Amino acid sequence: MTTHSETISPAADRAVGDRYLLFLAFVLGGYALFSKGVAYLGVPPLFIGEIALLTGVAVAMTMRHWHRLLEIRALYPLIPFVLWGLLRTVPYVSAYGIDAPRDATVFGYSAFGVIVAMLLVSDPTRLAIVIGWYRRYWRVFLLSIPVIFIIFRFFRYAMPVYPWAQGVTPIYVKEGDVMVHLAAILGFWVAGFERNVKWGWFLLMAFCIATLGLVDRAGMLAFFAVGALCLLVKPRHEAAWRLLMLACLAVMTLWISDVRIEIPGGKGRDISFRQLVVNAGSLLGKDSGDAGMDSNKDWRLNWWTDVVDYTFHGKYFWKGKGFGVNLADDDGYQLFQDSRLRSPHSAHITFLARAGVPGLVLWAAVWISWGYAILRSYIRARKEQDAEWEAVFAFIGAFGVALLINASFDVYLEGPMGGIWFWCIYGLGLGSLWIYQNCPQVLTNPELTGDGTGNDLPLRLSSPRPH
Repeated sequence: MTTHSETISPAADRAVGDRYLLFLAFVLGGYALFSKGVAYLGVPPLFIGEIALLTGVAVAMTMRHWHRLLEIRALYPLIPFVLWGLLRTVPYVSAYGIDAPRDATVFGYSAFGVIVAMLLVSDPTRLAIVIGWYRRYWRVFLLSIPVIFIIFRFFRYAMPVYPWAQGVTPIYVKEGDVMVHLAAILGFWVAGFERNVKWGWFLLMAFCIATLGLVDRAGMLAFFAVGALCLLVKPRHEAAWRLLMLACLAVMTLWISDVRIEIPGGKGRDISFRQLVVNAGSLLGKDSGDAGMDSNKDWRLNWWTDVVDYTFHGKYFWKGKGFGVNLADDDGYQLFQDSRLRSPHSAHITFLARAGVPGLVLWAAVWISWGYAILRSYIRARKEQDAEWEAVFAFIGAFGVALLINASFDVYLEGPMGGIWFWCIYGLGLGSLWIYQNCPQVLTNPELTGDGTGNDLPLRLSSPRPH
């Protein structure tokens, strides 16, 4: 356990880590704003996500105090999870080549979680810096997304495409991913980091929900879940109620005006009261009356049922089919001639199909242990009336809920736009758990927060709190 006399690394030793953290922040911001448009930057097969991963591993190898990670109990389930994933990947490299490690990124991106956690525990002052960055980031996001969405949906076919990525333009929007980030911003507000959010920001968010949310049901479900969580945790907070009021006004306006605005490339969906009713019915598990949406839902349920049958009740119980095989082809659910679809629209079903029942159990253990640790720390901070740490764990928990729900109904973790964000928030949670346990004063002492330049004062750690 960390001693009272231990200090963080000198500023000169932390400069590389600070620069990498800033680089990673820009990569994550690019993914959130432009999705595949940023993901395909690079030279195949080395894109910006792979560059960030390799650079992060190199930086992590130079950092001191790596042993602090061993003090984070919530990290332990990740070790057998990754080892089992490797055992279900390596044997298939000879047969499937690059497709095996490509499919393995669904758990391979967990390296970002370890890297982020290591960056934080090696210099706890970075947590306050990250929070400060996010406070500026959400403003840029809300201002930019409506413009990016309009450009992508109405002018997509006038834009150039990447030669190495079919149909991918530099400006690209994936509505479900955007809804996850909108949910995280709402969580950030309600957690307590923003005291007086102006009405203009609520109007921008309401516009995004009314347009992007109608295109993607999984993203809308993730947003609703976080909204409900915010009302449950802080029922008197004005942010959730303001947004709820605007949502009710928007629904009434759509109903009274009977307006219908077609969304180009929106899978036949439009901005209308009818579309809202159809989506709500679909989320509740009912037949929506829309042939396209119902067939899509039935297609997923049939595929998931088949996966459950050949794992829980079949020969793939222990090992699954491995990482490398194209599940859509092998299971008979391929939608594209070029076989670009490789996995079911659910991270949980993907782990079950590829790593068997043990893989699914280990995956569940990772997130149950992480979620329990975040929830326990949140409750403790709330009991101790530690508003800063209560806000930290409330925000991280809300973000984690949104990410996990979207990953349950979409091909999300398999790509860098969702996978890297997913595991970075996981790492942010791990690092925050260690800092809260060992040096919680970094959020309240302005002399210890630093400015991100690497010129922070040495930080003396507190005596560890009892578990």
